[in-house]
This record gives sequence, C-alpha cells and structure tokens, in this order.
Amino acid sequence: MNSNSTLALAGRMLKKWTIFSLCLALWNPVFAREIPAAKIVITGKVTDGSNGEALPGVNILVEGTTIGTATNAEGKYSIEVPGAESFLVFSYVGYVFQKVAVAGKSVIDIKMEADLRKLDEVVVVGYGSQKKSDITGAISSIAPKALKEVPVTNAPQMLQGRAAGVYVLNTGNKPGSGVSVQIRGRRSFSAGNDPLYVVDGIPISGGFNDINPGDIEAMEILKDASATAIYGSRGANGVIIISTKRGKQGKPTVTYNTYFGASRILRYADLMDGQQFAEYKRESRRAVINTATGRPLYDDADPQADSKIFEAVELESIAQGRSTDWQRLMVKNGNIQNHELGVSGGTENTKFNVALGYYRDIGIISGQDFIRYTSRINIDQNLGQRFKLGMSTLGSYSERNGEDVNPYGQGADFGALTENPLGKAYDDKGELIFLPTGDGLRSNPLSELVPGAVINRTKRFRLLSNIFAEAEIIDGLRFRMNFAPDLTKNKKGDFRGRYTNVRRLGDPAASSSEDFTLAYTWENILTYKKRLGEKHSIDFTGLYSLQTRQFESSAISVAGLPIEYFEYYNLGAASIINSVSSQYEKWSILSYMARINYAYDNRFLLTLTGRADGSSKFAEGKKWGYFPSAALAWNISNEPFMNGNQLFSNLKLRTSYGATGNEGILPYQTNGLLARTQYDFDGTAAFGYKPSSIRNSDLRWETTTTLNVGIDFGLWNNRITGAIEVYQSKTTDLLLPKLLPITSGFASIISNIGSKRNRGLEFSVSTLNIAAKNAGDLEWSTDLNLFTNKEEILELSQGKVDDIGNLRFIGQPAVVYYDFVKTGIWQLGEESQAKQFGSIVGGIKVKDVNNNGVIDPADRQILGSDVPKLVGGMTHRFEYKGFDLSILVFSRFGSIIQSPFHGSFRYLSGRVNQYNVDYWTKTNPTNAYPQPNVNQESPIYGSTLSYMDGSFTKVRNINLGYNFSAKVAQRLKMQTLRVYVSAQNPFVFSPYTSEYNGIDPEFPTTSTPPVRTFLAGLNIKF
Repeated sequence: MNSNSTLALAGRMLKKWTIFSLCLALWNPVFAREIPAAKIVITGKVTDGSNGEALPGVNILVEGTTIGTATNAEGKYSIEVPGAESFLVFSYVGYVFQKVAVAGKSVIDIKMEADLRKLDEVVVVGYGSQKKSDITGAISSIAPKALKEVPVTNAPQMLQGRAAGVYVLNTGNKPGSGVSVQIRGRRSFSAGNDPLYVVDGIPISGGFNDINPGDIEAMEILKDASATAIYGSRGANGVIIISTKRGKQGKPTVTYNTYFGASRILRYADLMDGQQFAEYKRESRRAVINTATGRPLYDDADPQADSKIFEAVELESIAQGRSTDWQRLMVKNGNIQNHELGVSGGTENTKFNVALGYYRDIGIISGQDFIRYTSRINIDQNLGQRFKLGMSTLGSYSERNGEDVNPYGQGADFGALTENPLGKAYDDKGELIFLPTGDGLRSNPLSELVPGAVINRTKRFRLLSNIFAEAEIIDGLRFRMNFAPDLTKNKKGDFRGRYTNVRRLGDPAASSSEDFTLAYTWENILTYKKRLGEKHSIDFTGLYSLQTRQFESSAISVAGLPIEYFEYYNLGAASIINSVSSQYEKWSILSYMARINYAYDNRFLLTLTGRADGSSKFAEGKKWGYFPSAALAWNISNEPFMNGNQLFSNLKLRTSYGATGNEGILPYQTNGLLARTQYDFDGTAAFGYKPSSIRNSDLRWETTTTLNVGIDFGLWNNRITGAIEVYQSKTTDLLLPKLLPITSGFASIISNIGSKRNRGLEFSVSTLNIAAKNAGDLEWSTDLNLFTNKEEILELSQGKVDDIGNLRFIGQPAVVYYDFVKTGIWQLGEESQAKQFGSIVGGIKVKDVNNNGVIDPADRQILGSDVPKLVGGMTHRFEYKGFDLSILVFSRFGSIIQSPFHGSFRYLSGRVNQYNVDYWTKTNPTNAYPQPNVNQESPIYGSTLSYMDGSFTKVRNINLGYNFSAKVAQRLKMQTLRVYVSAQNPFVFSPYTSEYNGIDPEFPTTSTPPVRTFLAGLNIKF
C-alpha cells in the first residue's frame, strides 16, 4: 500500500469516525436527558486504613456512568446510583484504587490503603508502557507533582535538577529563549547531541516553545541502549517522552490555572563609573611615553593634561561629577503572566480533554518579549469492545520580539555595557542625544529602544496532530496505526531605522524571511501480550514506521527605504537589494523494529530489541543502520529467601548492552554541491558555478554502543527509594569534517572518522523524612540526584593524534580551553625579562612551559573543559495543615567557563567602558589585570583573563502554596482551590559572582542579563 492510498484510507476512516462521534454525542448521557429509573442513595465515610483519619476529596464514581461525587472535609459522601447492580469506584492520589459492588447496601464505608510500593505504576517506555517493576532499562520518571512546581516557558526546562544524567542549561535570557539538554554527555561533533523528543508517542523535531507545559501529564527519560534502541537512529542521545493530559471517565471537570509575576535583573555588571573611567583613561596615556618630550602622554604635572585627552562633554562630566549609568537607564522591571483553561471528562466510551493557554513574558529590556497562544484537543473514542479511535491536536501561535537585538552589550562596538559613562544620554530638553560623545562609531544605545527604531519580530504557527486507530484482533493481540502530520510556518521581519547603531544616520534597512515545514510520521504498531501458565509472560512489539520532513524557505534583505513607516512590509520600495535567497530540503527515514519482553515468575526479566533504520541522508548502499540491544533484570526482592525481610522492600539488579545511531547531519552531504562564483568573461563580469563540497559516497551512520549496570532499591517499606547506574558508551564512525590538503581546493570533507567515549555514574534517591501520622500533620520528603560524566576523544581523522587546529585532543572532552597560562603581571624591575618575552612592565605574564626563553604556541596548555565533574539537583517538599512548600536547588561543580566580560571584553585604550577591575599601575602593582595602554586596543594574551571556575549552586525555585479545605472550596462552588507564591532564581552562589563580580555562571554572556522572578498564582478545579 503506497502513502497516497494510506492517506485516502485514513481520510475515509476519520470521516466515518466523525459522523459516528456526532451520532454518539446525541445519545451520550452528558447531552441527553436520562430516563427516570429506580435509584438508590448510598452514604458512607472514607478513611485512611492505617490511622482511621478521614480523607477529604476522594473521587467516587458510579462505574460506566458520569455520576460522581467527592468526600467532604469529614470524609463523608452521598451519591445516588441507578440500581443495586451498580459498582462504586473510589480513587485518591497516593492510595490504592478500590471498586465496590452496591449489592443492595445503603451504607458503604471504605478504608483506603496507601500505595507505598508504587511498583505497579505504569511508565511509558516507547511504543507502549510497562509496570515499573518490569522495567529492565535505565529510565527516569518525573512525577506530575514535580512538573507543576516550577512555572516554565518550555517543557525541557522542567528537567533541570530533576533527573540523574540529564544536564540542562539555559541558552539565553531573553523572553522565549530555550535550554540545551544533554543526556549522559556529548557523543557527537557534527551530528548533534540533542535528545529525541516524543510527544504522545510521536517523535518531533524542535519547537518546544510551542508546547504549553501546563498540558503535560508526565515525562520519562530513556537513557541506556536497552531503553533507547527502540528508537534506533534517533535514540543515540537519549529519549524524552512527553505525555499530555487525557480525559478520564467521570463528570466533566473544569480547571483554571493562572499566575502573574514581576521579573527584575538578577545582577548588574560592576562597571566603572565616570570618575573611575576617567582615571582609567588617564592611566592608558601614562603608560605611553611621548618620544618628542620624553614625558608620558598624560603628564600629571601638566595642568592642561585633561583637556588634551578628554573632549568637551567628558570634561563637563568630570567637572560636575556626572556619571551616566547606561545599564540602569536601559533595564526596567519585566512582567509575566500565564492562563490555562481546561475541560476534561467523558463516559466509558468517550473521553476528552480540551485546553487553552495564553502566556506572555515582557522582558527587562524594551522591545524584548514573547507571547504564545496554545490549544490542545485530546479525544479517545471506544467503538465496542475491540476498537478505539482518537486524536491529539496541538495548535500554537507565538510572537517573539527582540530575538536578534542586543542593545545591552554588543561587544566593544556598541551597547550599554561598553558605553562611555562620561557621555550624556539626554540633552537639557530631555531628548535623546544620538551621539553621546565625539566617537562617531558609538551611538546612544537607548536610541535602540525608541518605539519603531528597531523591529525584530518572529511569528510562528504550528499545527501538530496525531490521529490513531487501534484494534484488538484477538485477546492480547493489538494493532495500532498512528498518522501524525506536523505543519510549521515561521515569518521573521527585521527593520533598523536611521537612528540606530547599525544604520547610524543612513537610510533605513530591512529584511524579511519565511519558511514552511511539512513533516509527518506514519506508524504501524503490533503488540501481543500473553501469560503462559502461572510464571511466564511475554510482551511483543513490532513496528513499521515512515517519517518525512520537507523544508522550504526564502529571504530578502534591502537598504535605502524611503520611509521608516514601511518597516519590513514594503521591501520593493528600497533602492538597494542586498541579497535574495531561497532553500529547499527533504529527508525521510524508514524503520522496522521488534521488541520482546519476557518475564519469569516476576523475578527474571529479559528484553530484546532490534531496529533497522534507512535514512535518505546517506549514500547508496550505506543508508541502512541496524541497532540491536539486550537487557536482563533480576527482581531480588521477589525471591523466596527475601520473605520476611524488613529492610528491602524493593531490590532489582539490571544490566543492558546495545547500539543506537545518529544521522543528525544536513541532507545532501553525500552529493557534490555547487556554489555561485564570479569570473571575468572576455572583460565582462559574469556569474558561474563552482564545486563547494566534495562528494562522499561512503558516508554512513554514526553509532553508539552502551553498557549499563543499574540497581533499583527501596528500603523500609519504600521510605527510601532510589537507583544507582554505571555506564560506558562508545561512539564510532563520528560524522566529522576530515581535513584536506589546501592544494585540493577544499578545506575538509564530511566523513566517518574517529571515536569518543563517555563513562559515568548516576545516583538518585527519594526519602520520606517525616511521614504524616494524621491528616494535616507535617510531612517532609526529599529527592536528590547526583551524576558525573567523563567525556573522552579516542581517535580523530589522523588516528590517535591531536587536532590542535580544531582544539580536539585525544583523551579530552570535545570542548576544552586551550591557551597560555597566566602567571601574573610584569612588575617594575622585570623590564628586561618582559622584553625578552615580547611584553612590557604592566603587561600580562604567561608561563614559558617548555623553558625555551620565548613564548610560542608550544606553551599553550589545556586549562580545563566545560564538562563539570559533578552535577546535582535536590528538591525538598513540606506539607502541613494545607500548606505546601517546595525548594529546588541545582548545582554544578568542576567546570571552566570563559567569561566575555573579563577576556575579549577588555580593551585598554580607554575608548569604551570596562568592568571595574583591579588593574596594574605603578602605585598599585597588582597581579590581577594589566595596565591600560592607549597603544593596545586589546592586551597581549588577554584571553587568559577570561577562564574561571564555572561551579555554582542555584536555588532555582521556592514555591509556597495553600490548599483550601474541601468545605471552603465547595462553598465557592469549586472542587479544589490552591493559591501559591513562587520565587525563581532568588539566590546564586558561585566563585564567578563572589570573586569576579560576574553576572551568571550558567550563561556568561554580554547579552540580555538573567532575571529573578516573583509570582503569585491560583489553581482552581470546578
């Protein structure tokens, strides 16, 4: 069956299902008036089976109907049932589900038992689910409670500090910025290290800002080869499975969640004020001798010395003691708000969940904001006993402003961080002064904030759906088909007016670009579950899958717009067309997969997986990759000899070995590509084409094999639970540019060369430190995870030989800091030594590693890496008399960061502002920073100033809430009501901030600074 006929069949099935659903709705008890029948009123009380305390808020449902209620503050309930043959279903979070027959009774009291073991908890494992006790791979689950504790912009931010082996860092501080996620370290150089994201069973590519975090019900992280090999080519970097909320049987419920907050800058950069900058500029001239007079360029004995190096506005500022704080003029307080409205419910056959979301984040710099509108519709429809249809649809529209704009700190050429504090921002009338000083290349950074001066806007629309049909062919044998189209449309416009640093009084310029992506996934899944006798069970999953992605884009850039009001909407009116471009890409992956799970007596577990992937990105004969895996587990706690054991409530030993692949390169790398060029054709300029890359017909899969050994444990009736994982992965056939002789006309060619290794240890533990004996008593629990990962390059294009030009070294991580070693500052009396090493007194002194009397490239050393030696997260939760408090702490230790503030950001000439550092003078012979020097735009070996300890501990979130009693909620016509306040990033502890006055060790940049946010919110259920 080809794809066109399959789509036609899917269309006919969807049409029939829609008609059937409408007919069903007409007869559905939710919409139709019920026929009166003999009814029975049941009353009773629900209590905790361990202490007899009443349980308020227990959900009670008449099975097979939408009739339901909940217990009151005293645990009592009253419900009217259709007849004596009815069944009551009792459910409560953290307690074992119970079903009781009415059987003519009028009073039914229930004692509910706490579900302490939770070993029967179902976990999504990819193309299916398993009980936690049956899992053989390394899988971390994020509890629903944890997902709701920290308000975030996108789903991956929920993972920070939550799971061992998952390293999450911010990639920006502007509204709408994302994060980078690494699971068990970096494996690849060029093929990407992002994990695969699977939403409601469908793999997706990027765009996680499109998903409303409030729609997420659960998240699982698959880490070892046994867990990820089922996704084959896309599982090499780990898999994150996201399940969104679905409808449940029962009367419709309405939820409304909202929060409002204010954000403020986390920390201002410690820059020089006007007087400090003036002295810095003077010192830059004292360092240089005037050859004509033999005196310094700034002679302290000369009463006119200032007038010779400062211009009029600077002299005026010095005389008046005036200092312009450009940071504080630019930065303001931001605000954030979020609204989520959901309706959920259903009958035994029809279940639905509909949600709408609105999110707005206004940044601390004008013109930077992010707004998102989302909708989600999840429907599940049973057709008899053996057939099921359904759909999940995400609709998202967002606007992001200021993504490519950075008036705060664009290096030395422009920005509030570098602007001269002796300049004036406003004239006496309060109007902006476009050129605050006589430096014509440095404009007023506040002019970028004038409405309409700079417009940088991205509009994004996405429609992601999953339509599925499922049939139980015979008992235990199921077939499911998923069809998931994914449409994305992006449009970006950029406009820069004449009063901006880019145009600097020239005619306005603008650009516009747009792209369209159509992707779809078609999956056919066959599962078979069978229990053989009393001790054997098998679970088989087979898959045939096709995924295709088509991308097309176009862009135009112009200058010389006659009217600024045109912005980027009338580019045809421009006098200059700078560039026009367009692009097209398409790739496909065809996959086959089989997995079998075998269990013996709930003690011994075996998982075997095999997957074959064919990718259009690779050359003929190299398109297919084969990825097998095997895993074994032993449930020691289920052994007879563990009977009567009081210590271990759970003990399981696991081991796995397998292979996964990576094909994350751009399409067409196996073809020789062309690029346009210019040449002389008989004296006339002409365009032609030349080869831009060399064809590689041997390009194939990058493969990672992983060995994992793990132990799951539970102590004292699971008061303490956790896991320990040890792993080693080796990635071979790395997709890397292979260096070529320059005589070939090409610098490199993408090839399969080299190998890498990752080894690590993970530890996670959850403890119930204080258990509540009675309702309302204090309860305290803790989640802790720690992990370490050692990343090593084993081979490169020349074998076990360092590639110094690309900073790749055998035995080291992929990213290292390789530079000279700063040992101090050349001091007075060391003039001859400084001259010998090509420096001067007051300049940076670096180490002569090879002791050859000169500083040469051989003196460079590996100073460290961005890979931390230890990463951890800890969450404390407290509950007491309706109050709940959670505190999330995230830490990183042992990595190096490169700070742009302290390295390439430093300029010695006194032209731009600087960090307020301890620099060398004759009266201040420090070893920290060099002497300013007007003849040196940047200090020699200045990069050595930028390497710093990147360790930090952040209190990521503090959330304090209060749950009103069921009695109060019912008075307000609600089921539940919770109010809370939250503080995000309230505290940061780091050598970078305490010793070097840096802003943020997690994301050290001159871009928009980080913020701390304070929120107040409501969670309401009707």
